[in-house]
Amino acid sequence: MSIISLNLVELGHFAAYLALAVALVQALAPAVARLAGVPALAWLSVRAAMLVFLLTSVGGLVLMHAFISGNFSVLYVAQHSNTLLPLFYKVTALWGGHEGSLYLWAWVLTLYTLVVAWHGRRRYPEHLPLIVAVQGWLVVGFFGLILFLSNPFERLFPMPADGRDLNPLLQDPGMAFHPPLLYLGYVGFSVPFAFALTALITRWRSELWTGLVRRWALIAWGFLTTGILLGGWWAYYELGWGGYWAWDPVENASFMPWLLGTALLHSIAVQDRRQMLHAWNIFLVISTFSLSLLGTFLVRSGVLSSVHAFAVDPGRGAYILAFMVIVLTVSFGIFMARGRYQQAEEAITSWLSREALFVWNNVLFTVACAVVMLGTLYPLALDALSGAKITVGAPYFNTVMVPIFLAILLLMGIGYLVPWRKANTTRLGQRLRLPVAIGLVGAVALLLVLGRMHWTGPVAVGFVLFAATTHLMDYIRAVRVRRAQLQEPLGRALLKTVTGNRRHFGGLAVHLGILVIALGLTGSGLFRLERAVTMGMGDVLEIGAEKVRFEGVRGFQKENYDAIQGRFTLLESGRAVLPERRRYPRQEAPMTETGIDSTPLRDVYLVLADPAAGGKWGVHVYINPLVQFIWIGGGIVLAGLLLTLSGRRTRGRAAAAAE
Repeated sequence: MSIISLNLVELGHFAAYLALAVALVQALAPAVARLAGVPALAWLSVRAAMLVFLLTSVGGLVLMHAFISGNFSVLYVAQHSNTLLPLFYKVTALWGGHEGSLYLWAWVLTLYTLVVAWHGRRRYPEHLPLIVAVQGWLVVGFFGLILFLSNPFERLFPMPADGRDLNPLLQDPGMAFHPPLLYLGYVGFSVPFAFALTALITRWRSELWTGLVRRWALIAWGFLTTGILLGGWWAYYELGWGGYWAWDPVENASFMPWLLGTALLHSIAVQDRRQMLHAWNIFLVISTFSLSLLGTFLVRSGVLSSVHAFAVDPGRGAYILAFMVIVLTVSFGIFMARGRYQQAEEAITSWLSREALFVWNNVLFTVACAVVMLGTLYPLALDALSGAKITVGAPYFNTVMVPIFLAILLLMGIGYLVPWRKANTTRLGQRLRLPVAIGLVGAVALLLVLGRMHWTGPVAVGFVLFAATTHLMDYIRAVRVRRAQLQEPLGRALLKTVTGNRRHFGGLAVHLGILVIALGLTGSGLFRLERAVTMGMGDVLEIGAEKVRFEGVRGFQKENYDAIQGRFTLLESGRAVLPERRRYPRQEAPMTETGIDSTPLRDVYLVLADPAAGGKWGVHVYINPLVQFIWIGGGIVLAGLLLTLSGRRTRGRAAAAAE
C-alpha cells in the first residue's frame, strides 16, 4: 500500500473535524445575526450547510477508499473487511458497523440540509437560515459523537496483514440497501422537525408551511417504508426461520416513527383542507423525529441484544441518550411556550365527517405507537430499575396490535364514503350497502372453504374487501363525474381522472397497497404450515398440497466462503429448490441460505439444517400462503407514493370536481 493511501485517511479525518467547526457556524449564524443586528449574517448558515455537506462527503469517500484499497491501518476497516471480501461488500461495509453507520447518518443529514438550502432560496428565503440552523445543531450533535466517541478514522498500528471480515449476515444485497434507505427515512423527519421549530420561533403562519412539511414528510415516510419492507424481505430469506417480522426491539424502533409518521400525513391532510389540528401536527412532527432518535439510541447504545443491534460501550449510549434528552427538552419546551400561536381556525362540526374519521385515525395510530413503545421499553426499564429479566414477545404485540389494525382497516374503508364537514346519513347508508355486502360474502366464503379458524381471518378478509370496494367506488364515481362534465371516452377518463388529481388517487393507491399487504399478513400469519424432519437422498415429504423430494447435497467454494448446497424437487411442478449452508473461514461463522419457490399464492420455504446419522440431513420446510402479497403490496404503496409526490399542490377544476 502506498504512503499516499495511508495518509489519505488523515485528510478525511481533518475534513470531518472541519465539518464539525463549520456546522457550528451553520447552527449559530442566525443567533449571532440577531444579537449583532446584522440580518445578512444569518445567510452564513446557508452557505455553511453547503460546505458541511462537501466536507462530510470528503470524509466518507476517504473511508470508502480505505475499504476498497484494504487499508487495514484504519481500525474500522480492519474490523469490518478483509482481502477476500467482494468489492460490492467492501463498499457497503462502510455502514456495516457502529462507527460507519453513524457517519452515514451524519452524511444523510447534511444531504437533506443541502437540499433544503437549495430548495428554500426561492420558496421561503426569510425562514431558511433558521431552518438550516436547526439542522446544523443536529449535525453538531452527531459529529460530536462520531469524532470523540465513535471515530471511524481511528488508526491501528502495527497494521495487520488482513482484516476480521464483514459480519456474514450483512454480506447480502438486502442489507446493503436496507440501512441507507432506513436512514433516509429516519433523518428525513429532521426536515419537518426543523420547519416546525422555525414556525414556533418565528410564528410562521401554518397554512404557509404545512404543505412544505407534508411533502418532506411523504419523502421521509416513503424511504422509511421502503427500508422496513426491505428489512422484512431480508429477514425472510436470510435468517431461515420462515418469518419476516418478529417484533424484535430494533424492528420496533423503526416501526414507531413509521406509525406516528403515518398519523402525521393524515393529520396534515386535515389541516390543509379544514385549517385545524395545527398544534397537534407540530406535536406529531416533534414526536416522530424524537422516535427516530430513540431508534438510534436503542440500536447503538448496547442496551439491546439483536441481530440488528451494534454492541457498544456505555459511554456512547450515555452520549446518545443525553443528546436525545436535550433535543426533546428544547423542542417540547419551545412547543409549550409558543404552541398557542398555532391555533386552529376551524373546528369539527360533525363527528360523522371525514375530518372526524381522520382524528380517530390519529388516535389509533398514536395508541398503536404507545403499545409498541411500552412493549419495547418496559423490559429495559425493569432491568435497569430492578435487575429483573423479562421478554415481551410476539404474543403480546399480536394480541394488542391486531384489533387496532383491524379498526384502522375499517376506518380506511369508511373514510372514502364520508365527505368533509358533515355526512348525509341516508346517502351514507346507501353507499355502505355494496361494500358491506361484499365484505360479508368474502368472510363467509373463507369460513365455508377453510372451515374453523381464528376469528381474525374472516374479519380481516371482510374488512379488506369492504375497504377495497369503497376505494374502487370512489374512483368509479370520479370517472363518472369527469365523463359527465367533459364527455371523454372511457379509457381517457380512466387515465385523466388519476393524473388530474395525483395527490388524491396516489393516496388511494397507497391504501390499496396496504390492503394487499394486510391480505399477505393474514394468509402467512394464520395459515402457515411448518415441518422439521430428517431426510435422506430420495426421501419424499408431503406437507399441505406439496410433495418435496430430497435429491442430495453438493459442495462448492466461492471467493470468501465454502458452501454445501441441498437439492430438493417439488414433485407437483418439477421445480428445484436449492438451500445452502455456508462457512466463512475468516470468522468460522456457519450460515444458512434458504431455498424458496414462490408463486403469487404461496411460498415453499426450505432450510438445510445440520447433518444427521446415516448420511441424512435435518430439513425445515414451511408453506407460507400469500406471503408474496406483502412485497407486491409494498410495490403498490411505493407506486402510489410516487404518484402523490408527482402531483402539484394546486388542483384544477376537474380534479376538484372528481374529489
